[in-house]
Amino acid sequence: MMVLLGLSVLPQSCTQTAEPEGYGYVEINVMKDTSTDDVEISPSYGTVSTKADGEDVIALTIYDAADAVAYSTDDCSSVTEPIVLKTGTYRATATSGAGLSGGACFDTPFYSASKEFTVRRGVVEPLELTLALEAVMVTVEFSQEIQDNFASYVLTVSNGASDPGVGAWGAGTGEDAGQAGSALPEKEAAGNVLVFRNAIEEDNAQGLPARESTLGRTGYFAVTGTLTYSLELIANDGRVFRPLVDTYTGVKPKQHYAFRFGVAGKQPEGAAEITITVDDSMTEKEHDIMLDFNVKDIPQITGSFDPASGLEFYAGDDSGKSLKIDLKKPAVHLTLSHDDAGLEAAGLPESVDLVGAEAGTIEELAALGIKTESVTSGMTEVTVDFTDFFAKLPAGSYAFDLFVQNEAGGELSQHVNVEVLPCVGTVSANAWARFAVLTGKWSTDNRPEGLGFQWRTPEGEWTDVEAEVTSDAGTKTFTAELMGLASDTEYEFRAVCAQERNTSPVGFTTETEQTVPNMNFDSWTDQYTLTGGWDSANKGSSAISMYPTSQETSHLAVSGDGKSAAKLQSLYQNLVFMDVFAAGNLYTGQFGSAIMDPVNPGATLDWGVPFTSRPLALNGYYDYAPGTVNHGTYNDMSGKTDMGQIQIMLTDWDTPYTINTQTKDFVDTTGDDIIAYGTMDLSATDGGYQKFTIKLDYRDKTRVPKYIVIVAAASKYGDYFTGSDGSVLYVDEFSLVYDPALLDE
Repeated sequence: MMVLLGLSVLPQSCTQTAEPEGYGYVEINVMKDTSTDDVEISPSYGTVSTKADGEDVIALTIYDAADAVAYSTDDCSSVTEPIVLKTGTYRATATSGAGLSGGACFDTPFYSASKEFTVRRGVVEPLELTLALEAVMVTVEFSQEIQDNFASYVLTVSNGASDPGVGAWGAGTGEDAGQAGSALPEKEAAGNVLVFRNAIEEDNAQGLPARESTLGRTGYFAVTGTLTYSLELIANDGRVFRPLVDTYTGVKPKQHYAFRFGVAGKQPEGAAEITITVDDSMTEKEHDIMLDFNVKDIPQITGSFDPASGLEFYAGDDSGKSLKIDLKKPAVHLTLSHDDAGLEAAGLPESVDLVGAEAGTIEELAALGIKTESVTSGMTEVTVDFTDFFAKLPAGSYAFDLFVQNEAGGELSQHVNVEVLPCVGTVSANAWARFAVLTGKWSTDNRPEGLGFQWRTPEGEWTDVEAEVTSDAGTKTFTAELMGLASDTEYEFRAVCAQERNTSPVGFTTETEQTVPNMNFDSWTDQYTLTGGWDSANKGSSAISMYPTSQETSHLAVSGDGKSAAKLQSLYQNLVFMDVFAAGNLYTGQFGSAIMDPVNPGATLDWGVPFTSRPLALNGYYDYAPGTVNHGTYNDMSGKTDMGQIQIMLTDWDTPYTINTQTKDFVDTTGDDIIAYGTMDLSATDGGYQKFTIKLDYRDKTRVPKYIVIVAAASKYGDYFTGSDGSVLYVDEFSLVYDPALLDE
């Protein structure tokens, strides 16, 4: 049936008065079009009484070309004279009713219109605006047969911005019907949702909470292009029916959706079939609900949890979880069924009927952790204990159905949702080249027993991480170090506990074991120039034929064809114009320039070469013969035995660091830009090479470096021109250590 609300026109007129040049006049004439475009969505069951209280008050706002308000009134009917405006272009907007702001409300329609116009000097311009409904109108009607046979009938409607879901009474209890149980809290109209419902008296046989009816009201929704509805029914005998849910698309302003729900055809005496019909012009929706209002012996399900609300628990929880089925009369069927992949993986058959079940079937269920019995004639109660079965389920969402039918014709279909929450979760892996620091978390109030990790390659078997696990109760996190990994390799790991082993894995890839070329010092361009990103200060003193750093082919840590070492010797020359002291040195980077200042000589050096791995230490060999400091006074070293030094640092510099020995601009090894640092002061060796290991102290174990600096010097304070011209340092066979197992070798 189409309901047409008549067009009401509310004209506003006025007279003219004289105004100065440069102004014109606007005579407004506004009207409200209250008609709607009815959408046929169901067969007619009588007229629907719509109601829209609120007065026909129209507000008007006029904006100038700069979008500034030139004129406004809250009520056009109060305007009795023409509006005087400067000449120019304007935009008028008229509204009536409260705006919906994207939401929904009862009995408050919203109308609007907008129009551009021009004001000319001395001319009266008529401004005519027709306001149209900017919302979608919804009315609801239920047939007398629904009113007679259902204690509660509720239609929840949303404009799509929020899902009405199953909001009026909670979740339905089955494909067709189930027990109402105790009354569930009602969902009120809010935001983008309106609830159309029948009245319920305070004293009622079903124990439902009292409420007022909203069926006679008219709903208005902001236009989103969508309307979604959910119809929920509770029969007079207390059964709660699964909601009927559907969505309309292509919803437009001014449309009227008149929802009418009724019984299709006359109900025969004692018949069991009622068809709830929703028929729209686009798609016919029919929902068959099997009912017999004469049946009183309807089975009931109770237990340690409410099957209608579902069950939620942490994985491994072994607290009691059982359901008790009151058959009322001898059973015809008591079927447990599902089409759930997770339950199938757990071994649960797709369908098991406990009525007359063989002993082998009951034993198979018991082996899965479901304890019950075969239902035989004369039994009116049976308990199904899911405790052990549920305790073995991994975290995830599951669902199954129980269908009960007795000899009296009573039926109950119950859909049960089970949500198993993870008690532990896998967080992240801080993967280095040969090991990874694994982090997990727990969700339970108390720290679970048996916290740990498992790991594997993507194709391998899960293996327990044999390492100490440390935990933080404040953050509910736990960590362990996984050793023995290969570099540049993909792995997976997962957090586990005693109650839960099959958690979701997280993948990671170990870092590449990057190295610096020519760390064995075998490759030289000439006697004084290393290759592979290494340099020295030779270029600063070569102009006066001083070469503190040179290739060594005789005194080696590891002999063999083509092998070399580096000889670092601190040297001194007394020139006419200045004294020159140069400490033997080498470093990763590049020489900048010499500063030949007689008073304050120096040089610039660019420290660092690109590097993005995280080694644990620097290994190598050195042989050092220090002299007595006879040049410079830095750090009160004069007259003391000289010291050599080897340093390594990883940094997050964007470019190499420029050292300037003249201005004393050196790297601050305590700065935030130093990710890891290691150093070793050298004293005299006993006439031969000695192996060393310098461990890196990581100040940040998550940042990835950008540059590496390795420095060796025959005089530690050579940058300050302090040392001995008799100190000689040999270095050979440097290497980077990535495997923690090799640190102490």
